[in-house]
Amino acid sequence: MHVSIQISLFHIFFYQIPDQVASFTPSPFISNRPIPHFLKQNELNSYRKSLTPLHLSQISPNNESSVGVVGRGFVFVLASKLAAMAGYNTWMLYPPKELEVIQSVMKIDDDEPLPANLDFVGIGDEQAVGGRLKGTDALILAVDSPDDVLSTELINFLINKETVGSLKRVVILSRNLNGKGMGFFVKAAKFSANSQIWGGDSEKIKMYQDYENSVKSALKKAGSEADVITVRAGTLKGGGCGEDPTYPQYLSKKFYEITKTDIITWNFLFDLKVRGVELSSGDNLPGPGVKAVFTATSSDVCEGDSSRCSVGDAMVKCLSVDSQNDVDFGVKTLESREPPTDDEWNEMLKKVMT
Repeated sequence: MHVSIQISLFHIFFYQIPDQVASFTPSPFISNRPIPHFLKQNELNSYRKSLTPLHLSQISPNNESSVGVVGRGFVFVLASKLAAMAGYNTWMLYPPKELEVIQSVMKIDDDEPLPANLDFVGIGDEQAVGGRLKGTDALILAVDSPDDVLSTELINFLINKETVGSLKRVVILSRNLNGKGMGFFVKAAKFSANSQIWGGDSEKIKMYQDYENSVKSALKKAGSEADVITVRAGTLKGGGCGEDPTYPQYLSKKFYEITKTDIITWNFLFDLKVRGVELSSGDNLPGPGVKAVFTATSSDVCEGDSSRCSVGDAMVKCLSVDSQNDVDFGVKTLESREPPTDDEWNEMLKKVMT
């Protein structure tokens, strides 16, 4: 593996911590039935959707299903842990110098063993990476920073004719790219209050659009029929287990220590209050708009925010749901001290994926 790929993948692995811590073309309609002229636009979209067959590429969580997780930052680590805990044979790429930190934010207790079905594959071990890719059923690509994506060079290394033999699905963490609720106030808040705000200016929007297209293009060139599920987020907040820990499937209290910038970290307060989630089909969720400076580090439910816990769950739980080829959906916050149940997640995902 080229050194440039290693640098591209893991430069400053946890750099999202401030300062010191820091195409597949959609399948054509298969029916010749005429589309009723009386349908309104939203009804027309639903009608068209009903004519498109389900792409039966769901991956059930069992010891025969392999999931690879590639990315940077806390949401990448969280997705790896959640995939393993769901029952998938999970492997994640890691930079050797960061392994201790990664494991510390995964382990709820220092003496707790990590899931036996979670393997850490060093980014420099080209033979191991290549072997894993050839038997991988699904890839999850997740970068925590709103200002960074995986390089095209890395995407082409992960997805090519030699690696896609078993690949059925690719899940991408992207952003809300519709431009709503963005502008001057969001840019000012990002500069002054929270550098991890999703700002959504034209340059960053194009960067993410190119990123999404690079994944689909790589699949097409490789001759793969794997579908692409794009999970859209706004500003990522929280990600940990809570106070007891209440929800040990998420990151440990070490996460709060690392991200702490005050007496009590606002990420901790956020996780205490905002476990609820709502999914929105397509790309239509707005940013914080003129309220951006007030919502930047708020622990309340705010426009433009997404919980890391909910995003991580969405990326993993969508693997086992049938889809209509390539789909995208946004993740927004709802006030609740409890996350959705598995049945509730399944119902929400079915609505945005089928």
